[in-house]
Amino acid sequence: MPGPPPRRSWYIAARARDVGPKPVATTVLGEPLVLFRDADERPTALRDRCLHRNMALSAGRVVGGCVECPYHGWRYDSRGRCVQVPSLGVDRAIPAFPPLPAYPAVESDGYVWVFMGDGAPAAGPFRFPFLGEAGWTTFRMRTRFAASALACLENFLDCPHTVFVHRGWFRTRDPRQLRARVRRYADRVEADFIDEPRARSIVHALFVPAGQPPTHRDCFLVPTISRVDYRFGPTRHFIITSQCTPVSEDETMVYTVITFRFGRVAPLVRLLFEPLSRWIIRQDVAILSGQTAQLRRFGGPRFTSVETDLFAGHIRALWGRPEPGAPLPSPEPGGPEGERPEVDTHVAIRF
Repeated sequence: MPGPPPRRSWYIAARARDVGPKPVATTVLGEPLVLFRDADERPTALRDRCLHRNMALSAGRVVGGCVECPYHGWRYDSRGRCVQVPSLGVDRAIPAFPPLPAYPAVESDGYVWVFMGDGAPAAGPFRFPFLGEAGWTTFRMRTRFAASALACLENFLDCPHTVFVHRGWFRTRDPRQLRARVRRYADRVEADFIDEPRARSIVHALFVPAGQPPTHRDCFLVPTISRVDYRFGPTRHFIITSQCTPVSEDETMVYTVITFRFGRVAPLVRLLFEPLSRWIIRQDVAILSGQTAQLRRFGGPRFTSVETDLFAGHIRALWGRPEPGAPLPSPEPGGPEGERPEVDTHVAIRF
């Protein structure tokens, strides 16, 4: 079994629009959190537990930039310090309680991110590629999976399953062989599919221009980000990026940003591609829920892997390393010029 995803990393805790005048309950890496905004409208993340009687602060309210417990009205500021105990009255000093654990929180790309490790983060969270840039169209999805973060990542980066789970949507059975070049670095894994033929599928029929062979790269970015790129010629490019927030050992909240450029017909492409994407991800939700049920039924994973399982082993290897003293970066695929991979292999694969 792989260890859990690294704690010294940023994870999406909520959509920014959902963190408003009321406190929000969420869970990241098994830690129950309450999210709210301080007096300056900055996001705050505290452990979701009143010191007094363990009541959930997320069931309370926000008053003057502090979160108030619904049971006895104890209030906590953005640093987790108790600043009011109503039953003591205004003339009594508040005892020197230890503060609630507080986690760094920032708003970026329309999400509230929290840093779950000890100490201060040295860098900000991952930035979604081309989000908001001219010429690019974007839509988002938020999906809860009854599956581990590892299972979600492997699914999003696994091409062979598309023939069976998404039969006819992405691919159909194809005896033609192609090669995948897989490279692992200290903070990511990249798979480039070489000479991938045009697939017989609904997606290719609708969105892939005739005579434009695709350029296809899949990428895992530490700690829990998948990115899939399809390019069709110099002006058409699809990017599907998913950030997987581990809720518990077998539950994951996935925030997906799909960004593409397709020229003047991009609004029409979105009109078709967005509902199709939501349909396809529901198929993944169902298959991963079934896998999780089987893991529980048989007391844990009993997997057998082959070389065409391109990513899971590499993800396990990166998660199994000691956590660094600074948060792991989230670079653009490709990395610095001249960077050498730790692993560089070619795999024959058929869909």
